[in-house]
Amino acid sequence: MQIKKATKKYLNGIVKIASENFSGLKDKNNAKKWVRCNFSAFPRTQYFVAEENKEICGYILWIEKGGFRNESVFELEQIAVGKKFQGQGIGTKLITESLPEIKKYLKKRGAVLKAIEVTTGTDNKAQSLYKKTLGAEIECVVKNLFRGDEVIMIARPND
Repeated sequence: MQIKKATKKYLNGIVKIASENFSGLKDKNNAKKWVRCNFSAFPRTQYFVAEENKEICGYILWIEKGGFRNESVFELEQIAVGKKFQGQGIGTKLITESLPEIKKYLKKRGAVLKAIEVTTGTDNKAQSLYKKTLGAEIECVVKNLFRGDEVIMIARPND
């Protein structure tokens, strides 16, 4: 399995997985619009994909927040793994292999990563993934945001 920066050829695979995993993107036309607009916002938004045997197994979307600052804050906006690939550690690999690429991008720009933000449902099991891979901790709970209450988690890398 390889983790790589997404190019246009991967967009249909990202749309398929987004539509499988996110209730707000069930409609494939809406998912396609969402993915395309995010992809077009590079370098503010950066997609990476997990690919095996020419099939997209999952993706991650990083978004820079608050402008192009010297001490940058990125949000892990979305991470999703295709239904048939779940439970194989692909989410972990997406985070651990794409994050160094974000840091390289920032270094080229003369910036550093100050913090990572993740917003997820209070009942989402992925919280443990974010804690394990990023060191993210819950900072607050936002009531009734998307499908219910959401937690905002923050990681503060120290390298």
